[in-house]
Amino acid sequence: MWAFTGATAAAEPKFDADGCAVDFDPQTDYFPTKSDVAFSDNFSVEYSGHFKVVTVARPFPGGAAERYILVQCGTPEPALEPDLAAAPRITIPVRSLFVGSTSENPALVAIGAVDAVTGVAQKDLIATPEILAHVQSDATVQYHGAGVFDVEAVVAAAPDVLMAGGSGEPELQRIAAAGIPVVNFADWQDSSPLGRAEWVKFLGLFFNAEQKANAAFDEVTKQYQTAQALVVDVESADRPLVLSGQPFGGIFFAAGGRSFVAQFIKDAGGTYLFADDTSTGSFQIGDLERLIVAAREADVWIQASMNYRSLADIADDDPRLAELPAAKNGAVWIPDALKGSNGGVEFYELGTMRPDLVLMDLISIFHPEKLPGRQRVFYRSITLDQDSAKAVERHIKNPLYH
Repeated sequence: MWAFTGATAAAEPKFDADGCAVDFDPQTDYFPTKSDVAFSDNFSVEYSGHFKVVTVARPFPGGAAERYILVQCGTPEPALEPDLAAAPRITIPVRSLFVGSTSENPALVAIGAVDAVTGVAQKDLIATPEILAHVQSDATVQYHGAGVFDVEAVVAAAPDVLMAGGSGEPELQRIAAAGIPVVNFADWQDSSPLGRAEWVKFLGLFFNAEQKANAAFDEVTKQYQTAQALVVDVESADRPLVLSGQPFGGIFFAAGGRSFVAQFIKDAGGTYLFADDTSTGSFQIGDLERLIVAAREADVWIQASMNYRSLADIADDDPRLAELPAAKNGAVWIPDALKGSNGGVEFYELGTMRPDLVLMDLISIFHPEKLPGRQRVFYRSITLDQDSAKAVERHIKNPLYH
C-alpha cells in the first residue's frame, strides 16, 4: 500500500524526552515493538516506518469501517494513497485524550496513560480508582453530563483525540468537523471476552505503549485459558443450563447466542439456554410466557437486574419469574458486587479488561468444586429469606395475576 524499505540493523530510533523522534531517518523503524491482533475481529493495525494505519471494522452499529493515521511526532507527514486522504491524522504519542467509554479506563491504567486524560463523558459513572482520582483532582472536562453532549466544551478544550464509545452520536460529526480527531473505541462490538479485552492493544497504539499493552493482555490471556482448562472436560450432562438477561418494561432482554456472555457461559462449563440464537448482542423476548416456559429447566440465572436484592424484587417485576427454579433456589446472580467509591460498577470497566476474573467467578458459580473457597470479584446472588418468600407467595396468590 505504501512504500517502506525497512530498517537497517544499525538504524536505532532516537527520541527526545517527550517521546518525539530526533534526527528523522526514513530508513528507521520507529515502532520496534509492535502489537499483533489475535482475538478481536473489530480492529487491526498496519505499521510503516514512522506511522501506523489503524482500522475499526465496525465503529458503531451500521457504520462503515474507519481508518486512522497515527504519525510519530518529530517525523514528516506520510505520503499516502488516495483512499486514506480523508482519514484523521493523529500525532503520537497522544498528550491529551477525551474518554468516551468507561471500558477504556482499566486499559489506560495498564498502559500508564492516566495522566493524558483531560476529559471524560460523565464523571459519576467512573469506577476505576486511578481514573476517578485523576478526574477529581485535575481540571478534567466533563462533556456528556446528565445526558447532554457539550460539543462546545470539547472544541474549546481541543484534545488531541476524542476516543468515543462506538455510539455514532451526531455530535461527534460536529467535533470532527471542528478539526478534533474522533476515534471509535468499539470494544463492545467484539463478541468474545478476549476480543473485547484485546482493545488494551488498541489504546496502546496511540501512546506507543505496545510493550505494556502486549504484556497486560498476554497475562490476561494466560489466566483466562488456565481457568478455561478447569472445565473443558466437563461432560454435557454436568453442565448447568444457564439463563442470562433481565426484564424491562414487560420485555425480557436476553443475551444473544453469539454474544460475549454466551461465550463466557460456554467457557465456564455451562450450557446457554439460547445458544441457538444468532445474535451477537442481546435479543428481545416480548412474550414473557415464552421465556418462562423456556427457563423452567434453567439451573442458574446470570446478568439479572441490578435492582434485585431478594426474591421479592424479582416478583415485583413479574411473579412468574420469581417462580423459576433458579430464582426460588437463590441461583440468580448480578454482576455489581464490586463498585467504585462513587457507585460505578466495575464489571463494565475492570470486567472488560479482565475477563479471566469474570470467567473464574462464573466457574465458581457453575462448578464450585473447581475453585473451592474462591472469593468472587464481580457477582453477588439474591438473598433468600422468609420475608422474601412470603412476599412472593402474596404475589402468586394475587387474583390480578391470574
